[in-house]
Formats: sequence, C-alpha cells, structure tokens
Amino acid sequence: MEDLIKEHKKLFGVEPVVIGLFFDDMRELFDGIAQAINKGIPYNEYDLLTPEEREAFEKGDLRF
Repeated sequence: MEDLIKEHKKLFGVEPVVIGLFFDDMRELFDGIAQAINKGIPYNEYDLLTPEEREAFEKGDLRF
C-alpha cells in the first residue's frame, strides 16, 4: 500500500483521496489506486459518490 501511495504522490503530486468507501475490501482499494495510476487519473473516492451521496457525506449522514 505504501508503495502505491508513494507512486501516486510522485505521479500526481497528491496522495490518493480515500474516504473509506472500500474500508472492508482493501484489495478493491489497492486495485483502484493501481488502476488510477495506470490511467493517469488521480484516485479520488469522493468522485465515485453520486450527488445525493456527496450531499449526505458532507452533512455527515453517509457512513461506510
């Protein structure tokens, strides 16, 4: 995991944005970060949320 985060930070200048979406499936998290690196797109779990989920997350009503 540390190597993926370092590679992501080196490539994009920021660490991946992890909000806990895949807290119960670390393999899914690792794969997502690796895919983001391969695609050249920074990893951001917040971007995976629907507008309704984002609103609930901002209010503190969305828990993972």
